[in-house]
Amino acid sequence: AIDASGATVLPLAEALEALHAGRTLPETALAITFDDAYESIAEAAHPLLRARGWPYTIFVNPEPIDRRHGGFLSWDQLRQLATEGVTIGNHGLRHDYMVRGESQGLPAPASPAYEAYLEGQVLEAQARIDAELGAQPKLFAYPFGEFAPELKAWLRARGYAAFGQHSGPLWIGSDPQALPRFPASGIYGALDGLRPKLTMKAPAATMESPASMILPREVGRPTLRFTLRFPEAHRGPVQCYLSGQGAIPTERDDGQVEARAPAALPLGRSRFNCTTQGPEGRWHWLSQPLLRLP
Repeated sequence: AIDASGATVLPLAEALEALHAGRTLPETALAITFDDAYESIAEAAHPLLRARGWPYTIFVNPEPIDRRHGGFLSWDQLRQLATEGVTIGNHGLRHDYMVRGESQGLPAPASPAYEAYLEGQVLEAQARIDAELGAQPKLFAYPFGEFAPELKAWLRARGYAAFGQHSGPLWIGSDPQALPRFPASGIYGALDGLRPKLTMKAPAATMESPASMILPREVGRPTLRFTLRFPEAHRGPVQCYLSGQGAIPTERDDGQVEARAPAALPLGRSRFNCTTQGPEGRWHWLSQPLLRLP
């Protein structure tokens, strides 16, 4: 699918640096990432990617590697991949639910102990990665794609770009600590579903609601509100979708877009997805992750 699309595959850090600097990227540019450092990356994916000259990033949890858990790449294997141009990113020391607090026996984001917890999960992990492989870019992938305002602010203050697991293209206005990624595995791995995503663009939009991925406990039916910065570029309709509820009523008043959940969300992760066409006929996709806690 990537070959057929004519996409330019860039190192992740290079693509982010270009966006941050406002430099123009190729019309269809993408970066490839893997989470969790499974052995299958080296066995199955690496030979195919290397043959095409495509760079990629692996986000790793150092603790399972240090404890030699089965199924994970070793530091020696990662070191060899790094010498071949693979970037190694930070996925947390362990694979914790980092924002679920007491329900997981962990400090809550607003608690005094949370900063010390993050120092262990992020900085200790980065120290292990850099010690084994040499200094790597400050790239962080949230375990399970879950983040809170406190976690985002902490990473921002320490110079990390951070990725969730909600779908969507990057653009110059993307939140550097809530960057989307299109999944391309499991139920999302079919080529007929992946092909159109490779040509998606992000609408220039300002998110107004919800203010955080984590919904207040009393909010079961969240409302999505955002403003299209260039409404004249999107003369057609905007349609929003919600996990488990399909297409939902979506109202648009020039650049103002609003969509409300018709029914209460279940506990756990969900997301709004909204699509619209631009003047060039390409689809634009905006995604907002949600997390409803008990």
